[in-house]
Amino acid sequence: MDRSDQSIIKTDVLVIGAGGAGMRAAIEAASRGCEVIVANKGPIGRSGTTPMAMEAYQAVCHPGDTEETHFRDTVEGGRLLGDENLVETLVTRARERAGDLETFGVRFKKKPDGSFDPMHHAGQTFPRTLFIQGGGFGMLMGLVNESRKHSQIRALSDIVAVKLVQDGDGGAPSAGIFLDLKDGKAKAVQCKAVVIATGGFEELWARNDAASTACGDGLFLAYEAGVELVDLEMLQFYPTIAIHPSYVRGTLFQYELILHPAFLGGCLRNGQGKIFFEGIPLRDAITRLVWQEIKSGRGTQHGGVYVDLTRSTKDRQSLTEALEQWQPNQFHYLQNMGVDLRDKLLEVAPHGHFTMGGIATDENAATAVPGLFAVGEAAGNLHGANRISGNALAETQVFGAIAGEAAARFARDRGFSDLRNTASAINEVREAGRNLGAKKPGGLRPFQIRARLQETMWKNCGVEREEEGLKRGREDVQSLQKDLMPALSVYANAPQSIRSYPQELQEAWEAKMMAELADLVLASALMREESRGHHNRLDFPKVDKDPRHIFVSRGRGWRLGKVRRISR
Repeated sequence: MDRSDQSIIKTDVLVIGAGGAGMRAAIEAASRGCEVIVANKGPIGRSGTTPMAMEAYQAVCHPGDTEETHFRDTVEGGRLLGDENLVETLVTRARERAGDLETFGVRFKKKPDGSFDPMHHAGQTFPRTLFIQGGGFGMLMGLVNESRKHSQIRALSDIVAVKLVQDGDGGAPSAGIFLDLKDGKAKAVQCKAVVIATGGFEELWARNDAASTACGDGLFLAYEAGVELVDLEMLQFYPTIAIHPSYVRGTLFQYELILHPAFLGGCLRNGQGKIFFEGIPLRDAITRLVWQEIKSGRGTQHGGVYVDLTRSTKDRQSLTEALEQWQPNQFHYLQNMGVDLRDKLLEVAPHGHFTMGGIATDENAATAVPGLFAVGEAAGNLHGANRISGNALAETQVFGAIAGEAAARFARDRGFSDLRNTASAINEVREAGRNLGAKKPGGLRPFQIRARLQETMWKNCGVEREEEGLKRGREDVQSLQKDLMPALSVYANAPQSIRSYPQELQEAWEAKMMAELADLVLASALMREESRGHHNRLDFPKVDKDPRHIFVSRGRGWRLGKVRRISR
């Protein structure tokens, strides 16, 4: 392929994903003199999971609190499965990165004297949750605006990453191959280093509150490149996602705020109107408590429990002020939909919320493949088996900056690889796209395959798991791959005039990646024969004394690995 071919563009650092972690990595790499391309599946700043995130950013700022305490809370809250070198990095840099956000224009809730005004969430010894005005969307817009100050950053929207090109077997990545949704063509970004920041894979489950783009694309790319994935079975469930009325289904209402007397002063009640626990448990514990009520037949008519603010410890005026202060978006949205939380109960139930497993990395955000880095929810082994509120947004900034610096350093010492490998990879992807897109008589549409996959995962690898169901889930997924995926049919033969934004071809690529990843998740869940955090095995109810990671990589299969400990 000629170097002038418009299907290939060049940059020093390629960042795949433009959420909080990806944008922070891009800013850091650009500030160190690198040309950067940020490639995103949807419109930058208005897609993905970061804009949907709540307001919590955890960092030490309260008198008496220390990094040591934050470290201990995070390790213990993660049920001892988080790698302590990563936790150490997070807690020692979170406050500094919050300062960076302020310089980018992100606004935090402050006291009259200008200092941070932290909230107290479950799992925190001291109030440590900094409140970002506008939540994840507010944070992301600050990052996007900051990125526009760097002429070296180029943003590409509406492209789906489908393959990484490497220098030899297991070598450094030299290009990313994409489906450009604007014209439906396969294209490439030639690069010297890659940062994967594509978010999690909650879309594998039928009930989740993540963006529909959270398909695990980045994990699939890393797995194909020979990188180990870690603890894929660790999906964090959130207990208070609306299920009824149906027109507000999927709305997250923070139980940490509902239950705390200093915030909303409410409670959760079962279908019989009874409060069924005390205190403000961590997310894994409260999810099990809620699920037990539902499973035991004490749930609501629609299979949940009630959020009850009608009997708040606050008077109506104080409750209104608290809702306006702490949950304004949800309060007004539900109110506009006819659900006034001051007067009506809301039915909620657990949903998949955050994937704690992911691409195995070290404290430099590096994978085992040189020049390939992973950050944010795409990376694993930080949060362990249960993420503490506020650590996710802090993670995006701490490790995003680290990855951007490391990628820039790697790119400075490397030249571009031969374009012939990239050209060959583009042709391979084009052929694969033609095969995916070929109309087949009686073939299944991509959304049908996705729906079957999601139902299988929710039924067999949901809040509660056991060997029989996990094995049945693997059989279902493997059958899907063997019998259904080849029958996949999209409208690839549509007129040229409607080939821009080929949604079904995008969904076909996603279905392919999701099916392979789902099988890895189920196998990892089978391998973890204990109940730890959000991984609740009915047939193995005890917690092992010696926590172990579960790693998997292409060609080498699964292995148990030690959790990294450090001395503090």
